[in-house]
Amino acid sequence: MAFVVGTAGHVDHGKTTLVHALTGVHTDRWKEERERGLTIDLGFAPLPLGEGIEASVVDVPGHEGFVKNMLAGATGIDLLLLVVASDEGPMPQTREHLAIARLLGVDHGVVALTKADRVDQEWIDLCRDAVREELVRILGHSEWPILPVSTVSGDGLERLRRAIAERAATLGEPDPRDLFRLPVDRAFSVRGAGTVVTGTVWSGELRVGDEVRILPSGRTSRVRSLQVHSKARESVGPRRRCAVALVGVEAGAAQRGSVVVRGRAWREVWSLGSRLTVLGHSPRPIEHGQRIRVYLGTREVLARVRLHARGRGVDSLAAGAEGWAILQLEESLVARVGDRFVVRFYSPITTIGGGLVAEIEPPARWWDRVELWARILSRDGLGRVEAAVALRAGDGVETSELPLLAGVSPGQLRDLEGSSQLEVVRFGDRWFSTPTLEEARTRVLEVLEDLHRVRPRAPGASREAVRSTVARSFAPSLVDNVLRELEASGHLVADGPELRLASHRPVLTSAEREARIRLLQQIEEGGLEPPTVGDLGSRLDVSDELLHDLLRLLLRDGALCSVSTDIYLSERNTVFLRKATERVFKDRSLATPTDFKEEFGVTRKYLIPLLEYLDRTGVTRRAGDGRVYTG
Repeated sequence: MAFVVGTAGHVDHGKTTLVHALTGVHTDRWKEERERGLTIDLGFAPLPLGEGIEASVVDVPGHEGFVKNMLAGATGIDLLLLVVASDEGPMPQTREHLAIARLLGVDHGVVALTKADRVDQEWIDLCRDAVREELVRILGHSEWPILPVSTVSGDGLERLRRAIAERAATLGEPDPRDLFRLPVDRAFSVRGAGTVVTGTVWSGELRVGDEVRILPSGRTSRVRSLQVHSKARESVGPRRRCAVALVGVEAGAAQRGSVVVRGRAWREVWSLGSRLTVLGHSPRPIEHGQRIRVYLGTREVLARVRLHARGRGVDSLAAGAEGWAILQLEESLVARVGDRFVVRFYSPITTIGGGLVAEIEPPARWWDRVELWARILSRDGLGRVEAAVALRAGDGVETSELPLLAGVSPGQLRDLEGSSQLEVVRFGDRWFSTPTLEEARTRVLEVLEDLHRVRPRAPGASREAVRSTVARSFAPSLVDNVLRELEASGHLVADGPELRLASHRPVLTSAEREARIRLLQQIEEGGLEPPTVGDLGSRLDVSDELLHDLLRLLLRDGALCSVSTDIYLSERNTVFLRKATERVFKDRSLATPTDFKEEFGVTRKYLIPLLEYLDRTGVTRRAGDGRVYTG
């Protein structure tokens, strides 16, 4: 089992001293920190809890001036070690840190009442009651153990270790099949190793030799080596503090706020659809259009809050309220659905609240999507996938995108794909909701109905015309599958490059029926040298559209056959052509073009198309300079 413990609490309540007592490591790394006795930046240490448990501690600063650093350390922790001095009780930073932990979804915790050697039992009891009140007020419960400890005498330290191990045992196991992501909290150069970055592995696994990307710099690199608390590893998984030595990347390209990722799915995003929560003790509301600071992972960016779209929504969120919002980011973030973040006022810099990512880069018209956002944030893996796919409607979702858009691991996605309960379908590499599939079916049928209504005499409509019309609203892969399915089920009938509804029957006006008779008569009278299509239009004085519709109808009924795109023969003349061909081979096994010309009695303009037609229909076959009869 692996997990990360994060400290929290007011300045000078003994967090760093307690971590030293628990781990044997002094986490204040800077000379200034040791001289001032004040934690400024993050500190890290392994926490020995027994066989089979790999625990790490992230020690964060308690001073209000370094909450930004505290947020970078709080990200990715699994269990909160809330430190409260027994002689002072809960203080402002105690409350802010506890609120931040709640906003980041840290549900497991233990409270250490430090400096217990300085007060009597009655005072400890009063302090414990005050802490319980804060837990109830901010978390809604007081279930966390509250244990007095003394780093001077060592009293309570073993009990605290056991409580941490017991609480950690209730943590669920992360899916190792997820996409790898490590928010960077430190980057530095080491002679002989190059650039080293450290952070808490949020998800997935990483191995020595893997290729990685550093976002937002976009640099690619290879993993030279891995360490967990100074011990070399061949691989690391989620919930581990990790140091990664990178090849060919300078430390400046991977500074705090960067994210190390593996695979092509991860990308930078510039807006987030979210569910915002305002802290109950926030001094001011969040207002539409307000500029705020967003903290996700170890990165801080500025953003504008959009609480409504086109007049829909609200203009502000008061203390204790929740609401839907778009965060328009001024710098990019690496995010996925389900990520938690904290928001603070732009100025003065105080914590307002936080939220959950419901969609990455939502469209400008977003308000109608909030019902699906609610489903994504409230459902399990199957429900999340269905809602995320439904958000993309006719465009569908690529398989590589779905883990980010639904907040599920690729492994979970593979498990769900075979579920009979999953109301999505997959065509090629894209996923669509079953309602979208039904909408595409309906749209195809509507398009054909419209085309039949506009041209009732046409035997069918161009497959490509139907496809391109429907593909304006639905992905081409979905349209192609719908067309194949409707053909297979008999709802559509295919005739070469044309489609028609199975119920469609061409309808001609009396004038069009007259033109059909005259057209067939002109072709019939032409024998083996009928008028070309261009000549027929001028002779009959009909539009090109009507002429081509009538030709297609006569072809479908078997009254004509197509010799070429410009020449048609009547049924009777087609039979005559075949009999004339038989006569050509009556006294010979190999016939030349001249032999055919004499028998057919046609000019070269017609001879070549006729011979190619005979070859194409299998009556004859080319052999050297002549043809043999195969018919």
